[in-house]
Amino acid sequence: MSALSHICGFDLTISSGTIAVVAGAEEVRQRLLCRLCTNPGDYIWQANFGAGLPAMIGDPMDVERIRGVIAAQIVQDPGVDSTEPVSVNILVGSDGRYDCSIAYVDAQNATTQTIGFSS
Repeated sequence: MSALSHICGFDLTISSGTIAVVAGAEEVRQRLLCRLCTNPGDYIWQANFGAGLPAMIGDPMDVERIRGVIAAQIVQDPGVDSTEPVSVNILVGSDGRYDCSIAYVDAQNATTQTIGFSS
């Protein structure tokens, strides 16, 4: 199965005159980023969808809370093997920036996949 290629916060990608599509591990990666960047209630038909990370901007940094929210959301995606642990590392840079790296096991091919983002 495939889906439109779309990274949250960016435009759709045009490839060879058509909208680009993704499948497999990249499709799961894009779905996870969408889930993390969506606030609960933003999708009217799926009110509980989303980790709510954007709503946490401006709050005091609570690494354990954020780590727990991310891990709980990652295992809800059908492309993630929920029987395997999810690793969420959040590091604080000397410039005050937070770097988050997430490792999970792909349900389709049983390989470890990673995604990351910075604040």
